[in-house]
Amino acid sequence: MTLTRTHLFGFVGLVALAFALYWAKAEAQAVREKVLVLQEEVDTERRAVRTLEAELTWVERPDRLEAAATRKLGLVPMTAERIATLDDIDQIAPLRAATPNAANAQTMAPTDAEQKPTVPVADKPKAVAAKLAPITTVVGR
Repeated sequence: MTLTRTHLFGFVGLVALAFALYWAKAEAQAVREKVLVLQEEVDTERRAVRTLEAELTWVERPDRLEAAATRKLGLVPMTAERIATLDDIDQIAPLRAATPNAANAQTMAPTDAEQKPTVPVADKPKAVAAKLAPITTVVGR
């Protein structure tokens, strides 16, 4: 039996197709393994994110924050007694400028009609400075 060119090209083509099929299968397997590795990394990162979200939820609990603010910063919850009026603030830090000399003091002195009626001592507001706790400012994280 003699081999013709057609048989030779057919045999070479068949070998080339078998090699291409083997190569494609090997590439598909490598890609599949890479996808599995990446999927495992994604799952690991998702678990880490869920863990961090749970920790953040735990850390941001209002009762824990209130206790930490009281313990470490000396802060206390706001009560109605701690709310200051404008007059109380004016007693602590006057908004009116001091008069530079006596001549201006006479021109700025209120007349009898402008003066407020006197308030009995018992009705005057208490000093706000005694009620306020020290303020601590925290900058940054």
